[in-house]
Amino acid sequence: MSATTAPRVDVRFVASARPPAARHLPSLTGLRWLTAMLIFGHHLMAVEYFGGRAGDVWGFVFEAGKTGVTLFFILSGFVLAWGYKPAQSARSFWLHRAARIYPLHVVGVVLAVIAAATLVPEIRTDGVAPLGANLLLLSGWVPDWWQAGNPASWSLVCEAFFYLTFPLVIRLVAGRSARVLWAVAAGALALVALAPAIAAVSPVPMAAASTPLLRLPEFVLGVVLALLMKQTVWRPAPLRFAVPLAVLGYAVSEAPAIPGTDIHPGLAVTVGGFALLVASLASADAHRSSTFLAGPVWQELGRLSFAFYLVHLLVIASVSSAWPDGHPELHWPRAIALAAVAFAISLGLAWVLHRGVETRAQRVLLRFDPDRRGSSRPARGVDAAVAVAR
Repeated sequence: MSATTAPRVDVRFVASARPPAARHLPSLTGLRWLTAMLIFGHHLMAVEYFGGRAGDVWGFVFEAGKTGVTLFFILSGFVLAWGYKPAQSARSFWLHRAARIYPLHVVGVVLAVIAAATLVPEIRTDGVAPLGANLLLLSGWVPDWWQAGNPASWSLVCEAFFYLTFPLVIRLVAGRSARVLWAVAAGALALVALAPAIAAVSPVPMAAASTPLLRLPEFVLGVVLALLMKQTVWRPAPLRFAVPLAVLGYAVSEAPAIPGTDIHPGLAVTVGGFALLVASLASADAHRSSTFLAGPVWQELGRLSFAFYLVHLLVIASVSSAWPDGHPELHWPRAIALAAVAFAISLGLAWVLHRGVETRAQRVLLRFDPDRRGSSRPARGVDAAVAVAR
């Protein structure tokens, strides 16, 4: 292979497989917005908008809201595997992913620097190296730098690594038997449970929550489940079973480790429940029985979710900066009003950035698609459901 020829990902499916009824998965786009709301609720808790008993209740509900990032990672793997075009070169794939996340990431870092210099000094990044690493989507590889630059963009560092490895991952697993794919899925769940233990014994500094390599199994699980469905060898449980299991996974995400170890089976339950929810929603769409998440309002909100995710914590912290310690701890009526203000500002800013930066930058960058197949308008449908996050 010459140096100027990009490798192509060869995706082969079993000869007898019939494709699902639909490639468009609108329910997953809507799910992205619900996921962003979990993370928004978690950050309201972290900044302590609510005080007293209301704060206790809010914390009980949204302490696990940070697992929304897990859901984003699973969604990314699933949607990329579902919508990936076998003829697309790796270079074209990487350009599409960079066009999707990088321009808005740069804007997010700039906004974070401005916020740190004015209203939110506690997020200031000390040193050029960690800030530059965040700008280049490398900061998560150094545990002490995981929230450098824009604190929310640590998940983009993971996503960038997932995108880099996807052509290899899909080459290794596509076309494999159902038995092999289920084995990979089981291995991914085991690695999720073992991630804290691996981080603890690693000779290289790692953090189970933010090191991209240790979050990769969540992405791979999404890829594998999409292939199992795409090869029509598996139809996931209906939503009446998947939703309670996802709620259970959310509830046990904070479960303690096995005594005397750093093994967290609760994390595997969380990831497994979320993965089943993603697959079940995709199955509903593929078999022409889309959910309420496929409605037009949910679709528009889902498309705004990436921009919303990147700016919402900056807004939450900036709004709360009017209080001396940055932690309002208000009685619930005032806390709800303040949260509504932060939400409205975040949503408005997300709309502006989505329309003014995200979609326009994609149009420009995709003109350089080496496969000459980039569309002049921003990706929607399957591609629009892919995210980072958060």
